[in-house]
Amino acid sequence: MQREIHHFLKNMIIDPERHEVIIIEGARQVGKSWLVNDVLDDIGGKSFRFDLEKNNQLRHEINRTEDFPDFQALMTDSHDVQPGSILFFDEAQECPNLARYVKSFKEDWPEVRVILTGSSMNRFFPKSVRIPVGRTRSLCVFGFSFSEFVRFIKGDSLADFILSAPTTIPPSRHQLLLKLFDDYLVIGGYPEAVKAFKSNQSPSGIIEEIVALLEEDFERKEEFQPGLFRNILQATANHVGSPSKLTQIDATKYHAKAAIEAMRSWHIILEMPMHALDPNHSRFLPKRYLHDTGVLNIYRTLAAPAISMIDTIDPVLRTPLGGLFENAVLINLLSGESAFKTISGWKKKSQSSEEVDFIIEGPNSRNKIPAECKAATKISKTHFKNVRRYLELTKQDFGFLISAAPFKKIRLQESGTTILNLPVYLANKSNIQQYLRRHSEE
Repeated sequence: MQREIHHFLKNMIIDPERHEVIIIEGARQVGKSWLVNDVLDDIGGKSFRFDLEKNNQLRHEINRTEDFPDFQALMTDSHDVQPGSILFFDEAQECPNLARYVKSFKEDWPEVRVILTGSSMNRFFPKSVRIPVGRTRSLCVFGFSFSEFVRFIKGDSLADFILSAPTTIPPSRHQLLLKLFDDYLVIGGYPEAVKAFKSNQSPSGIIEEIVALLEEDFERKEEFQPGLFRNILQATANHVGSPSKLTQIDATKYHAKAAIEAMRSWHIILEMPMHALDPNHSRFLPKRYLHDTGVLNIYRTLAAPAISMIDTIDPVLRTPLGGLFENAVLINLLSGESAFKTISGWKKKSQSSEEVDFIIEGPNSRNKIPAECKAATKISKTHFKNVRRYLELTKQDFGFLISAAPFKKIRLQESGTTILNLPVYLANKSNIQQYLRRHSEE
């Protein structure tokens, strides 16, 4: 199945006006290597593909090169890399010498397109190497988005409908998509886990195995105390969508902060800052999420029962459902963006309950569009009061409420404001851009 960011990456690679090194980041097993290889197969032509985690000989040869001309000679003489070729290094962080050559890839070898991937690219540029500003372009890959999950499980027709930014959804289809989103919240987006689910096998064992390998790799390379990795996963899962405190983690604040920062660099933890409109009063605790909702479900407190948007009615259980709901939306908003892309939330002030989950950049960079998440199957005025408040304060006229309720356009006559109640299964970057464009044209 072709990933939705396939064409975006393809255009990055074949763009004749851009010669930066393309860096593909993301956690392990989300499909980075598969994506690049699929795009290269689509492009055709001469490409050279090396996995530096498996190819020990080439890794050692590159690390022995003295300078870029020496590296260039190695690739030309021993591997026949010629002008017009694409050079793809998977797990590039395993070869520190490559970082020294990024500047030269663009300036001295522009006729060869270079692609680097890795799950811990934060370790690619060591402290001794100056990061070459303007020489790279990045792309962050996550597991399957919800529409990709649907495409794999149910086929193209329903997935294409999701991506069409519809305004009319038959009730039966609405219920089906909520049921599928429930499945997505539990299973997550690891391709191998989704394959297992489609084959009526349990995906949990696959997810646990992936996390175990990720933990082993992380602790080996980052050298943090044993158990801290899982401790942070557990704390993030149990407090997802809520203000995150270092005291929630069983470690000193110093070690907890350092480990979280490393896990963010590995794209395991997603951290979302909360800001006030006044930048001088924005010292709020961030919210933290996980890179995959399947991982989040496994690491929630074991005593917690399974939760569902459709079936869970206990208010105590709806609270963690809201965090899980937000986590899935955030992944779908960030998928395919630069590895440096961040989305923030809004909070009026420290002791205020007025806050909005996500502030999304509009087509005009001056516009900041509020999007509030509510895991509710029926909406009321209280669900979008904070969106309305943010719009009033910023003198804007359009925002989103993302919920499990049917699609609805809410017009507030007294303020001239429009709030779009967007069913959560439609809450992806492409659709939101389409809805924003339509509103601006009205």
